[in-house]
Amino acid sequence: MCGLTTWSPTFSSVTSGGASCQVGPSPTARAARLDNIRVHDPAEVAGLLGALPVAAPWDVSLDPADPALPLLRDAGFEPYASTFTVSRAIDGMPAAPGADGVRLLTYSNDMAERYEDAEWDALDGLATFKAMGRPTGYAQGAGQGDFTVALRGDRIIGFCFTQVPEGIVWWMAVVPDERQKGVGRMLLGSAARAVRLAGGTHLLADPEDTPDARAFTAALGFRHRGTRELLIKKA
Repeated sequence: MCGLTTWSPTFSSVTSGGASCQVGPSPTARAARLDNIRVHDPAEVAGLLGALPVAAPWDVSLDPADPALPLLRDAGFEPYASTFTVSRAIDGMPAAPGADGVRLLTYSNDMAERYEDAEWDALDGLATFKAMGRPTGYAQGAGQGDFTVALRGDRIIGFCFTQVPEGIVWWMAVVPDERQKGVGRMLLGSAARAVRLAGGTHLLADPEDTPDARAFTAALGFRHRGTRELLIKKA
């Protein structure tokens, strides 16, 4: 998942002594993301944070075994979610049968009110959605990446925002009463076609680690690439 500004992020490098990171928009919280962070002791953490060009909140996404993780915890970073990384080749991806009565449309900003209702229903309870806050920005996201919505009648029941041609699925969900009906498969199938047309070859996602997300991605043949711990230091 991510905030709208992060579908094509720009990062700046920051160094302080032996510490370094890249700073850009966070894909999972309303904060600045400290990416590729390298610190070795508490003094380096303090120096690096003092050299950042933006004020807190800051967040990080780290492998659970990363030695920087306990140092950042000691510096006031608090865990707020866990994610897992999955990927698969578009070639060989099983075709998605149509969900009865559901149609797919390219998102337009005049759908904003209906979209925000669907977003709230689909993502309520996820730690990353709470950290993003409302509005997430996606309601004004038409034309940035491949943004497809699923509708039953006039109601938006699912959505998928994908970076093309890279194939990164940044923001996808289906409302609870429409799950396990093939809507998610339809949305990912549409994303795969858009990525292929743009010259891409794979889909990549980093969903919040829940049983439903693991079961869904495994059923579609995504390979597990590891887990991440998300921490935030608030202002």
